[in-house]
Amino acid sequence: MKNIFKIFAFLAILGLIPACEGNLEIEPYNSLDASTGFKTKQDVDAALLGGYSAIQNSNYYGLQMQVLPDLYADILSHTGTFPTYAQVANRQLLADNTSLTSLWNQVYVAIDRTNNVIASAPGVSDPSFNVNAALGEARLLRAFHYFNLLRLYGGMPEGFNKGNGLGLPLYTTPTLSAEDAAPKPRASETETWALIMEDINFAVANLLSTKVNGRVNKFTAQALKARAHLYRGEWAEAEAAANDVITGGGYTLMPTATYANIWLSQNTTEAIWELQFDVNNTNSIAFWYYPTANGGRNEFTSLASFRDAHEDGDVRKVVNVSTAPANKTQKYTRISGTDNVMLIRLAEMYLTRAEARAQQNKLSDAIADLNVIRNRAGLPNANPATVAEAVDAILKERRFELAHEGHRWFDMRRVGRWNAFGLTESFRSRWPLPQREVQTSGDIIAQNPGY
Repeated sequence: MKNIFKIFAFLAILGLIPACEGNLEIEPYNSLDASTGFKTKQDVDAALLGGYSAIQNSNYYGLQMQVLPDLYADILSHTGTFPTYAQVANRQLLADNTSLTSLWNQVYVAIDRTNNVIASAPGVSDPSFNVNAALGEARLLRAFHYFNLLRLYGGMPEGFNKGNGLGLPLYTTPTLSAEDAAPKPRASETETWALIMEDINFAVANLLSTKVNGRVNKFTAQALKARAHLYRGEWAEAEAAANDVITGGGYTLMPTATYANIWLSQNTTEAIWELQFDVNNTNSIAFWYYPTANGGRNEFTSLASFRDAHEDGDVRKVVNVSTAPANKTQKYTRISGTDNVMLIRLAEMYLTRAEARAQQNKLSDAIADLNVIRNRAGLPNANPATVAEAVDAILKERRFELAHEGHRWFDMRRVGRWNAFGLTESFRSRWPLPQREVQTSGDIIAQNPGY
């Protein structure tokens, strides 16, 4: 962690320093002395916006977290020249892969930004400041970051919450000095989950229901809770959290005829958490997808096998695998970099509730949820006869519904199907920690076995 946190020690308030894509619709301070901290509610809100800015970075959800998992699975192929992406597409990752290193580093940057807010917010003396709501926002972001790191680098080949799984180095206080930046050994998976769930539960209890584009609220917390319980195999809890979002959040699915508008129009009624981009805060997703004739790089394209696996009449096919330009996606179409990025949406909650219900042998209810998503896609009802068939049908539906959103590899990994895409070595179900982080820590940070 030394490489990550030597930056933190020099710039104590990373939450207020713009990332490559900039902060969300604010003019950030250039600096703030670490000893001063955040003294007003305006300081804290600016720092929170800096926390969202960290997610916008191209090494996080500005590109990598959608592309890399789908490239490792059966959604994308590599059509460009970057060897780091070729390793991902060939499923032969090396520990010195710079794309993985940059992703790891950026997520820890994001974690430190949240830790600054969590440390400072309780010290703000202002009767109009809702300190617990601010803490809930910061802690939900922190949970989101550690959850993403865990599903990339931790757990077991068989999935998550299985016992004896690998966790992460856990930092819960701001990095303001060399001592704060000292490398930490990896916690266990159990300890990592404990922090994630504690943060999520605090957020559920303290966040408001108010909806602000790009920012989390109580229902975002419930949705992330549903996702976390699904990964943990806690079916009743996953069902309950997803149900709270579906029935109480006020979100609605977009109609079949305007399915593509989820991304083309942006901030629709289906969006539970949609990361905002604009001309001042851009990403590079469409640029990396689109061919050179359209001003892009043509690094990634949809697999022909993925295109051909769509059922006849599926309205998602032309969104997932565009016709002009060929074999790209309509989820990212703005070469200028102003496409928003969908982090959580309502369709996922229906499929989460469906899977959780199926695993509890509530087959008719699970099928009903599955068919809500199929019917919206213009497809007829499915009628799986057993729990196993229902789970397979739901995983298949998630492949098409959530394509290009970075879910496919994690879905197959969490159900223990790490070998679904041609992998023969189970250690490759967990990606390697950055080699340089392991080496500069003096081996305090243990590498994943096999790398």
